[in-house]
Amino acid sequence: MLRWLVIAVLFFGFGKGLNEGWLVVKWSQLFHEVGFTQVDPNKPMNWKKFILGELD
Repeated sequence: MLRWLVIAVLFFGFGKGLNEGWLVVKWSQLFHEVGFTQVDPNKPMNWKKFILGELD
């Protein structure tokens, strides 16, 4: 039970940090390093093009 509470607090903190701007994730750099070579790591992530598959 305590394990679930800790996991819930971690997810809450991570979500709150992203929402408040405490954590900044550079998605384009992350996806480029993972292997999505179509994503330019120096430009902001365009989620519409990424999700719909309209990348060059």
